[in-house]
Amino acid sequence: KQWYQRRVAITAGTAEIQSVEEQYRNIRGSDVIFPEFYPSSAVIGSVFVEDVLPFFENEEENSSQYLFLCKDAVSLAIPIKCKGQHKIWKLGKREHSSVLDQLF
Repeated sequence: KQWYQRRVAITAGTAEIQSVEEQYRNIRGSDVIFPEFYPSSAVIGSVFVEDVLPFFENEEENSSQYLFLCKDAVSLAIPIKCKGQHKIWKLGKREHSSVLDQLF
C-alpha cells in the first residue's frame, strides 16, 4: 500500500480539454467561462497521492480501474514542457529537476 503514497507530477495533455469543459457545462450550466489558453504537453503541478481505491461504476465517466485520492495540490508558476505518455510514467531527469526547483 505504501508504494503509491508519494508526490506525483500532473501533466496537461491536449486531447481531453473539450471533454472536461463539456463535463463542467453539464454540471454547472452553459454559462461557465473557460480560459482561452491552456498549457499543453507540460508538467503543470503536483499532488500527493494519499490512497488508491478500486473504481466502482457510478454516474461519472472514468476509463481507469482505480480512484486516486489526492491532496496538497501545487501549481507550478511556469509549466515545464514535457512529452508525456498515457497514464503513469517516470519523468525524465531534466523535467524532474525542473519540477523540484519550483516546488522547493
